Amino acid sequence: MKAKRKTIFGRVDMGKNEEMGKAHFVFLAAMMLLLVGFGRSQEAGKPLVLQEMTWTDVQEYLKTNDMVIIPIGSTEQHGPHLPLGTDFYIATDIAKMISVRTGVVVAPVILAGYSVYHSGFPGSLSLKPETMEQVLFETAEMLIKHGFRRIMFMNGHGGNAIVQSKIIHRINHNTEAIAVALGDYVPLDPEPPEDWFDQHAGVQETSVMLYIEPELVRMDRAEKPEIHLSRQAQKYLLHGRKNPELMGIFWSLLGTPEETGKGGASHQISSNGVWSFSDPKEAKKEIGERFIAQRVESAVNFIESWKQVPSEKK
Repeated sequence: MKAKRKTIFGRVDMGKNEEMGKAHFVFLAAMMLLLVGFGRSQEAGKPLVLQEMTWTDVQEYLKTNDMVIIPIGSTEQHGPHLPLGTDFYIATDIAKMISVRTGVVVAPVILAGYSVYHSGFPGSLSLKPETMEQVLFETAEMLIKHGFRRIMFMNGHGGNAIVQSKIIHRINHNTEAIAVALGDYVPLDPEPPEDWFDQHAGVQETSVMLYIEPELVRMDRAEKPEIHLSRQAQKYLLHGRKNPELMGIFWSLLGTPEETGKGGASHQISSNGVWSFSDPKEAKKEIGERFIAQRVESAVNFIESWKQVPSEKK
């Protein structure tokens, strides 16, 4: 009668098949250690963040997935009640939530954005669009060199829109990778209601931060701003009410550097840096949760659909 040994993998026949049994045991043990090691890079309910992974984690990841999410935000004033890094936190936290549900790596590679029109308030940082584009492109080149082929940008700052558009075009036209934007700002209704102006550090953005980073929000400092639109902006706003196609010109006058003379710099528009006709004290965590849920769900659906298309690896 053949001897049998009980292991954590079941019973392995000994005797004339002993060597085969040992080899099988060693193979299974090695696979278990490999899975456990890689599993540490994404524990249940935790995102995969490039800076938190080891090079071996990345190596294993790239064997089965070539996707990466690059959040791009800013470091700029957000009123007296929100942190300078609001846009960075929003973009990065949304990307992490998407990672938890899809297993896609998140690579935060830049902290500042194009925010020169916020420079009238202390602490605001800004990169020239061409500088920001070059940093993102060189970073993408390295990711592509390692084997990433599907690059998704998650933008959290309206001022970065032109940079995001240019970097996506540059990657798609100069490398073997495919780059896309994961959602974007939804255009406002051309005929908005009276309280439509809630663009920066207002009710919506404060609500989002109350949901994702509540410990960084100083609601005791939140206050409704005094909004001062330039005569030119007021003129286009008035005509835009009658002719919605002119609203694009109105928006082009806001968020412009002081030296352009358009009166669109943040400190010229707002008494405290908040761009809103509403009071940020009206912000609620639930509003932010709904906003985040919509963006995450949309991105997850897109990624899961993209996964069904085989990647062309070189």
